[in-house]
Amino acid sequence: MDAVRSMLFTPGHRPDLIAKAVRSAADAVIVDLEDAVAANVKEEARANLASLPDSPIPYFVRLNGFQTGLMWEDLVAAAHAGAAGVILPKAEQREVMLEVCGALSALETATGQSAGSITLVPMIESAVAVENSFEILDRLPRVQAVMFGSAEQGDLVADLGVEWEPTGTGLNYSRSRVLLAARAAGIANPIDGVFMNYRDSEALRVESKMGRRMGYVAKLAIHPAQVTVINEVFTPTPEEVAHHRAILDLFERAEAEGTASIGADGQMIDYAVARTARSVLARAEIARRT
Repeated sequence: MDAVRSMLFTPGHRPDLIAKAVRSAADAVIVDLEDAVAANVKEEARANLASLPDSPIPYFVRLNGFQTGLMWEDLVAAAHAGAAGVILPKAEQREVMLEVCGALSALETATGQSAGSITLVPMIESAVAVENSFEILDRLPRVQAVMFGSAEQGDLVADLGVEWEPTGTGLNYSRSRVLLAARAAGIANPIDGVFMNYRDSEALRVESKMGRRMGYVAKLAIHPAQVTVINEVFTPTPEEVAHHRAILDLFERAEAEGTASIGADGQMIDYAVARTARSVLARAEIARRT
């Protein structure tokens, strides 16, 4: 999965909004078959996957949950549509993750796609899921991202009974727990959840900055108006890029000479520092592509 800063949800039964999302500044579009789609148009939304407009950015598909009985048909349609990845809402059990991974492997073979090419992204949005987050994520090469369900009126807030606020106090432990599980499992793309009030750009900026400080690398959007703020927050500044580029250049020269740790401007530079620098530069590269 390529690095992203923003992923924009759009309802699967609205081709006009899908086309609009593709033209936005988002790094990826999520075609939603779940919460944004009423029960009586679920089949229509799934059928629309067969005629998605050409897009310069990747499509992901949010499936209906495992317990709904709709997930498997959604999965087949997403694979045949050439989606870059599928999003599993309300992920709670490793067994379901393993079943979906197996199904995706079979679908890749059936559709002529390379093995492991379809990313599986679980959404952590319940107390059980937070508790099981490392087990859900660990040792699954297809899982290259995880989404934290931080929405103001979302399932996790209701499950925990916390008071939601943009500064994130009530969700701090859960947000950190999922981030820790993701990093321990080697997940490169921990993604923070949606901010529901798309008219309040300043509060969105507060929550986005908080998510970035806590280690998240991207954020979900529910409206094109949110994308600019999210991209700004999750794009390294020119000063950050220059700093980390210089650090990495110094380290790589030292490494080539057989040294794995050097000092520069009062700072020790080693493999961990170099890894951070590479991550920052990878995020900056996204902005250059858009």
